[in-house]
Amino acid sequence: MDALDWMLVGELQENLPPGENPWQALACRLGISEDDVVARLKGLKASGKLKRVGAVLRHQNSGFAANAMAVFLPPPGRTDELGEELAASPMVSHCYERVPCGEWIYTLYAMIHGRTEEEISAFVSAFAAENGVERYDILFSREELKKSSMVFFGRPGNEPG
Repeated sequence: MDALDWMLVGELQENLPPGENPWQALACRLGISEDDVVARLKGLKASGKLKRVGAVLRHQNSGFAANAMAVFLPPPGRTDELGEELAASPMVSHCYERVPCGEWIYTLYAMIHGRTEEEISAFVSAFAAENGVERYDILFSREELKKSSMVFFGRPGNEPG
């Protein structure tokens, strides 16, 4: 990545400029053409350096008031399969495999969003029953203490390397 790529990614860590054409406004900020912005983003995606550019929904304000971290102990040899199945659900925003720790036996974690706690409970219990998962728990969120997008580096001039 060259300095301009780092500047572009740094700008994308902020909110996109409001208006009908955020790419054009972003191009103006960077002193390049809109075509250059799009080409650079496509190049970063093709090289695997950029996963995606997307909108962040404020789910609590959009009718999805319930959130929970569901934890599972999958049957032996099925973690990858069940993780992929969970990750494919539109209710799941994050899905991870983790190493068990002490008496905490769970290895598969999924952040699940729903309109109600009952909706989440029904989803989790159905998933567990359909897949032979006997040990699981649901940890409902009670209060959001912090939520922010990751900032991987500062403003232009602070790029790695």
